[in-house]
Amino acid sequence: MEFLSLNLENQSALPPKPNLLRQIIVVASIATGVQFGWALQLSLLMPYVHLLGIPHASAAYILFCGPISGMLVQPIVGYYSDRCTSRFGRQRPFIAAGALAVAIAVLLIGYAADMGHMFGDSLEKKARLRAIAIFVVGFWILDVTNNMLQAPCRDCLSKVI
Repeated sequence: MEFLSLNLENQSALPPKPNLLRQIIVVASIATGVQFGWALQLSLLMPYVHLLGIPHASAAYILFCGPISGMLVQPIVGYYSDRCTSRFGRQRPFIAAGALAVAIAVLLIGYAADMGHMFGDSLEKKARLRAIAIFVVGFWILDVTNNMLQAPCRDCLSKVI
């Protein structure tokens, strides 16, 4: 009997098991956000590129940033997130910074034509150079940020599964 009571006492002192379904939903929502960023890039690129006056052949150069930034950014972020000693954890600071940068990039992309006009682009011209520059910078920020978010999100997912 004494052995049985000792086991019951030890079990009550154990921390409660985390809800696995809740963890999967949280991590999946992070991955969903990253995939939404990629979908935003690919679905809005061509129509908006033509609206700003970028030639069709030049759009390929804008898309070229994605694979290049992925090749460079993901290993670097993975390296630094593995060595991060933040009180918020190893991945959370990178995910928070990435989310903020995605928001800035989406605003730059979405308002590139308006900002270009505000900085002096003419509405009569087909090619709006300032709007194109703002769009390209926003698009590249979105590319780099989406790649920056991949490593921490994958690391969070591997901890849950």
